[in-house]
Amino acid sequence: MKGEETKQLARKVAEEYGVLLTPEALRELEDEDDAPEVLEKSDEVDLPVFTAQLIRGEVDPDFLEGMEGDVYEILEAEESEEEHEARPRAERPSKLPPAAEVDAEVEILEEARSVSANGSVEGFVAHFRDRLEKLRPLVKAKLDGEWVKDIGELVERARREPGNYCVAGVVTGLRETERAFLLDLEDEAGKVRVVISKPKAPKISEKVRRDVAPGMVIGVKGFVKVERGPVMFVGDRYGEVTLPGEGDHKSRVPAVEDDVKAVFIGDVHIGSKKFREDLFRRFLEWLNDPNDPVASRVKYVIVTGDVVDGIGIYPGQREELEIADIDEQYQRFAEYLELLPDWVEVIVIPGNHDALRQALPQPSLSSSDPAQPLTELDGVHLPSNPALVRIHGELDVLLFHGQSLDDIIIDHPDAEHNPDGVRKAVKLCLRARHLVPIYGGSVPIAPLPEDYLAIRKLPHVLAVGHTHVSAVEVWNGCNVISTATFQEQTEFQKKVGISPTVGRVIVLNMRRDEYENPKRRFTIVDLTG
Repeated sequence: MKGEETKQLARKVAEEYGVLLTPEALRELEDEDDAPEVLEKSDEVDLPVFTAQLIRGEVDPDFLEGMEGDVYEILEAEESEEEHEARPRAERPSKLPPAAEVDAEVEILEEARSVSANGSVEGFVAHFRDRLEKLRPLVKAKLDGEWVKDIGELVERARREPGNYCVAGVVTGLRETERAFLLDLEDEAGKVRVVISKPKAPKISEKVRRDVAPGMVIGVKGFVKVERGPVMFVGDRYGEVTLPGEGDHKSRVPAVEDDVKAVFIGDVHIGSKKFREDLFRRFLEWLNDPNDPVASRVKYVIVTGDVVDGIGIYPGQREELEIADIDEQYQRFAEYLELLPDWVEVIVIPGNHDALRQALPQPSLSSSDPAQPLTELDGVHLPSNPALVRIHGELDVLLFHGQSLDDIIIDHPDAEHNPDGVRKAVKLCLRARHLVPIYGGSVPIAPLPEDYLAIRKLPHVLAVGHTHVSAVEVWNGCNVISTATFQEQTEFQKKVGISPTVGRVIVLNMRRDEYENPKRRFTIVDLTG
């Protein structure tokens, strides 16, 4: 066929059957009469783009690679360069899946918009004061007893009349002796020493050992007296220690009537030699399948950070990089996102491998020069790390990359680097109502006037990445999701004992009748099978 006839055939097949043909595929067709045969193969294979290998009945594992440019070269040769560059996503097939018939709603409710920190003592004081103001009301709702306004009032009243009182504050010191746990509790008005006797308070002592750490806001009930200084004595019979999130329950079920789903992935690590490009392409292929009962209903793809492997993140990383240029890493990720269906909304937060500062909270990827290709894509949202996002007008999703989980797993006596340990670590964040509950660990915190890491309201979903371990659990009505990875185990991970979960996708079924049934709420898609 001549060039013009080739264009006409390509357009006709695309318009009538929703199938895009590569140049090699077109040469397989002798005339237009072969188009019905192509349509039959499209029903069998369910792919919107066809290579010559597919038409001949062969399997082409790299069917997406390089095809977008070839197809557009034939179908859009007469379009202007501006029109071509403005096309943000892959072409829609003529057979639209259910998700394409529903409007998407993405609203960023909370994110770190101001990231300039004051590193002075006053800056840290303001930061912890904001944390206390946000979490103190939650603690006060958990303890029954005679509450005082602050530690200053506690000291005054106990000096006049020693007795049982309740107070909230920030743990600024924690020490264990043979017979007791000693806590320093502070607020804006003063400081009190809390003594928890192991013989008299074995249950509370175990709780403190397991769950309490410096930097946490807690509530304490105990007997207070003031002699050389204010001291609060805590025993199992007359005292209590509580965290802001204990006993909380997310009772409201999101009223989503549309049959839509959200996919959670993370830690793609493009640029690493260990990046499983084959599995990520399989993920994109799966999302483009209009006949898959799960993929065809996916409306949201949520990425929990570390989309690239970055540069100089850990010792010896350069030897494990396939792409050593950070700009090229982000460009490659943007090219992958262009292959997503255009009815899918994408939400991407940064992680510790991304080209941003390491201190939390991390600003949006839109502020990173290397990540600018992501800002040019339609339907891609780039909030900060962490961020609270509402999808489909109903479901509140708290997104956090999860840098603090390393410290919790190391510090927590019952947590290990496995699915059960990761679940325990994330649940401690929910009970403490803070995404970095252990202050002074390996995760730097920017002392901003507002503490964006505090969790004031229990979300429907808390989604984290970073650990490379896939896990799900429903805790007190909140869906805890830890995403898997698309990176095989690195040498560094071998040294620190990390066994990653590779190529597993977590799908949250949002429609109300599925969401209400714990057995139907999640679908796990294993791309390695």
